[in-house]
Amino acid sequence: MSQTITREYIRNFFKLGDTPTDVRVLDYVMSHLVLKEYPHNSYICRAGDTARAMYFIESGMAFVRGNKNQVLNELHAGSYFGEYAALTGDKRMADIQANGTVQVYELSTKVLHALTRSHPKIYGQFLKSIYDQASDRYQNLVRLLNARRGLGSGAAAKSQSGSVLFINYYLVFLVFFNLILFLPDMAAWASHPLWLCSPIVFLVLYIVITRRALESIFLSGLYISIMQSRLGFIGDYLDRITGALGDNASLILIVMLMGALTRQFSASGSINALKFVAEKRIKTGRGILFSAFCSMVFISIDEYLSILINGACFTPLSDQKTIPREKSAFVLGMTPMALCILNPLSLTGLYLTGVIVSAGGGRNLFLQAIRYNFSALFALGFILFLIFGILPPTGALKKGLLRVKEGGALWPEGTSIDQGRDSQNRGKVMNLVLPILVLIVSSIVSGSLETGSLSVNVLYGMLITLIFTFILYCSQRYMSPDQFFNNLIFGFESMLAPVVMFIASSIFASGIEEIGFSAWLDETVRNIIGGQSWILPALIFAICTLIGALFDNPWAMYALGMPIALELGRAVGMDLGLFVGAVCAAGFAGNEIALGDIFFEGPMLGINPITYYRTKLPYTVCFTMLAFLAYGGMGYLLRG
Repeated sequence: MSQTITREYIRNFFKLGDTPTDVRVLDYVMSHLVLKEYPHNSYICRAGDTARAMYFIESGMAFVRGNKNQVLNELHAGSYFGEYAALTGDKRMADIQANGTVQVYELSTKVLHALTRSHPKIYGQFLKSIYDQASDRYQNLVRLLNARRGLGSGAAAKSQSGSVLFINYYLVFLVFFNLILFLPDMAAWASHPLWLCSPIVFLVLYIVITRRALESIFLSGLYISIMQSRLGFIGDYLDRITGALGDNASLILIVMLMGALTRQFSASGSINALKFVAEKRIKTGRGILFSAFCSMVFISIDEYLSILINGACFTPLSDQKTIPREKSAFVLGMTPMALCILNPLSLTGLYLTGVIVSAGGGRNLFLQAIRYNFSALFALGFILFLIFGILPPTGALKKGLLRVKEGGALWPEGTSIDQGRDSQNRGKVMNLVLPILVLIVSSIVSGSLETGSLSVNVLYGMLITLIFTFILYCSQRYMSPDQFFNNLIFGFESMLAPVVMFIASSIFASGIEEIGFSAWLDETVRNIIGGQSWILPALIFAICTLIGALFDNPWAMYALGMPIALELGRAVGMDLGLFVGAVCAAGFAGNEIALGDIFFEGPMLGINPITYYRTKLPYTVCFTMLAFLAYGGMGYLLRG
């Protein structure tokens, strides 16, 4: 009797209910499942074979092998595979080999086609099962991403016991209570450096101790409200929230729509089409990595989404070309962050634009700062040089290349092979390319029509793109209207962290400006450096890089560093783009130096996280030092 592929399992797979029709369908499927046993090392199916069935693993484990016999994935009891080829009639894309004795239930293509023809609902649910499988990794990524951006339970929060959390909040209560009691009149503290610096000190200490960025910035905003309103701090903070929401309504809506659009890309399966196109047309390892780079340039909407898409698509292809995971992970892991921090249409670009505007900068200032984002520009140069063999390998990367050359494994010791099943849902490349082109063109055209010069209107572009995507996907039956709007809602939910983080950051940035901290800092720095204002960009880059690495969250650093950098730039009369570029570049450099990201980027890229960090660290240190020198040189050239 089956222990794994039970009647309930099949009911859930096809999303069947208890109606008489659904019961008859379930009986039909169960009666046509054929149990087969495969001995150790035998092949359940081979690449290039014509699909004759889909498979459900009852017991045992099987390897998914590439065209050079390397293991690409593991399938365990309860996994299923071959459904897409069985449904479409395409050839098998990989070898599936038994590791030990494996029992599988086969459902023939003849039965599957008869079922889907007779029951259109089953066809839709069958496709939905495929799409849901492809979306699981996306949903897990969103949870991790929210924790990284300051919302949800990150690793630090989980490691703290209830008593420790109580002590944290009790100490916060004591700080706020004493602030209300002993804070002098505004006329006294407004000119006192210790009081002016106290919100910054509170923020830094709290974020270093708790590692919770959103909570730290929120409480720091409350601290400023207490300084200004004493017992009326709650009303003051609520006024600040409503003001921030009103002032940034369009940007908040853009971020929400961005989440909805990226969710549609994931759910439609179109992102997976890149893998199959590249597999057919690109023959060299260098070509695979360069194609991945070009793909990331095009899909630079969100760095973590880009890692998810391109890691799933190109890591198996780079394995087929015997590229060590150290090299593919370096390219696929570092490129998205560097690209997104240069792209005004990315989630990071939109967030930075909002922080700049909140700090009193112009909406086009982020665009002006792109040419000064030296660490990201240098990193992209390093990556391209590494792809084409111009940059010599060093450290862990050199060891990885030597290991593979000597016939060793593609992945370093300590790497866990992904236990998740790689989706075979291919979608269409054009279903990814066309919406992104529509977004770019409509954003530029609408912006230029409004201003008479080259600019972008991302909100208009987003709305046009979502309408276009709805028509495109639903007309091709890649999803139903209900599925489209369900994905829309989930996409909105996935953007909760960026929106809340942005509102808290805006309140904090405007608060430190109001209490006079920025003006005091400006006067203090100018007195210290005298007439040597040209060193400020390099100094800002160095300090913000250290803060970003310490915070392990670039968005928190932007909230602290951007208003200060803008105030200093205005004070010395230098190009504000250079100061904004220094803060943006510091966010990238600090993020690559910090350890936090590697523990979920590493598994997505199929590499031991510590080895991944050791691979990128020498190059990170190198481009960070070059960027520091570049800011010193550019500051000297642009000095007043």
